[in-house]
Amino acid sequence: MADEERVEPTLDPNAAAPQAAVAAPAGGHDSDEEAPKPKGKGKLLIIIALVVLIAGGVGGYMYMKHSAEEKHRLEEEAKRPENILKKQLMERKENAPPIYIPLEEMVVNLPGRGGEHYLQTKIVLRTNDSSTEGKIKNFMPVIRDKIITVLSSRQMQELATVEGKVMMAREIALVINSIIAPQLTAIYVLQQQPGTADMQNLERIGAVPKETSSGQKITGEAARAAAEFWNVTEMDLPVQAVLFSSFVMQ
Repeated sequence: MADEERVEPTLDPNAAAPQAAVAAPAGGHDSDEEAPKPKGKGKLLIIIALVVLIAGGVGGYMYMKHSAEEKHRLEEEAKRPENILKKQLMERKENAPPIYIPLEEMVVNLPGRGGEHYLQTKIVLRTNDSSTEGKIKNFMPVIRDKIITVLSSRQMQELATVEGKVMMAREIALVINSIIAPQLTAIYVLQQQPGTADMQNLERIGAVPKETSSGQKITGEAARAAAEFWNVTEMDLPVQAVLFSSFVMQ
């Protein structure tokens, strides 16, 4: 049996220290080897951020598109004759003090028995809307022409009665209102349910308009439908009454 190799002890610090053979465990890893970093985590965060940005952009676009469509819808609704009428009526319902608008003196010939006659009169309009005076000034040539047509269509004997004057005053008010507020006037006329003869007379003087103040054509069906929802009286019209400050016939 061979002798074992003996290692003598030494005090020399440079001497090599005895090394012990250490067996590496089977299937083990080097303790100094670094663990692999997860590569897919960063890509996932980037994808999530892109999805959030795209979703936010699409959501913002859809919101803006919806807002624009809603604004357009409201604008179209406001242009409908029924809604124009409703807005006008809400403004008329305000309890405002009366405003009186004097017109220039008018002189017209009157048909009648016993020769030619004439009517000399001054008219005052009553309203409670400050904007009515401006509208009347804008349409004054047309308004004067229509008023003269109404005045000269009466006979002297007819205007000699109180009832004759009242009927003519209402007719003049209808004429003026049909010019400055045609839709309201149309609804008012329909609510009065005039007879055929009266309707023909209103058409003759132009008190039954064919279009609204916005230029849209108004149908009888639309007017009757609106009349079922809103009650239009003389006090709701721009010109509430026609008064005569002077009335002389000869």
